[in-house]
Amino acid sequence: MPKPSRIMMGTISAAAALTLAVATIAQVAPSEKPSSAYTTNPDTAGLGPISPPAPVVPIGVMVQHTGGSLLRAETAGHSENGALTPETVSYYSVPPAKPKLLRKHDLVTIVIRENSQFATNGTTDLKRSNDLDAIIDSYVTLGWQKGPTLGEHLPVTPIELKTSGQRDFKGDAALERDDSYTGRITAEVFDVKPNGTLVLQATENIKTDDEEQKVTLIGTCRVEDITADNTVLSNQLYDLSLNKQHKGAVKDTTNRGWFERFFDWLNPF
Repeated sequence: MPKPSRIMMGTISAAAALTLAVATIAQVAPSEKPSSAYTTNPDTAGLGPISPPAPVVPIGVMVQHTGGSLLRAETAGHSENGALTPETVSYYSVPPAKPKLLRKHDLVTIVIRENSQFATNGTTDLKRSNDLDAIIDSYVTLGWQKGPTLGEHLPVTPIELKTSGQRDFKGDAALERDDSYTGRITAEVFDVKPNGTLVLQATENIKTDDEEQKVTLIGTCRVEDITADNTVLSNQLYDLSLNKQHKGAVKDTTNRGWFERFFDWLNPF
């Protein structure tokens, strides 16, 4: 049986060493946190300036420089400071996908899930009374004797002034409200701030026969909160402003008349 040659044994040894190195790196390499699906940095998205490729050194020259080691020659151009990674030594490693770049005027879908519930009770009990009792037994008079003069007058019957008043007010108020709004709306990236946060703005108009609904939404979110399907929850928006207005027969039926609103504003009692 012919003996294996030294070249074949060196190739097998290099392949075994390469396989062992990949397995070791896969075990000890720290698990990286999955990156965000979107970014506002062109360099992170791989759209920055591309540097020219480094010159390729023939494999034979690299083997001579590494003392005849095929493994060192294969990984010399891919390792950094002598540290190997699965991406540089494995033919089966799939590099992570680069995040997509978000620019101004791009579109992001907002999933609205807003619920609010509150109750308020108030009671007012006001009592006020006023009494005034005054007597004027002397006062100053104005006369004319070769010019204006001032004099004191003492009436026979002093002038007496008495007044009294009383006011009672009692009011009770109770308010309980429960609002819920669920939906999806597509917003535009209105602005990209220097720290990478996004200012989103959305407007939606729906008209059915005589009923009209208008929804306006403005808020700020982090680019990391946008999921891979290009959506973000409304409760993840900072400084959220959600305005929902209705017009039509339903709105007119539930509104108070101007006469009642006038007297509520005047509140004579």
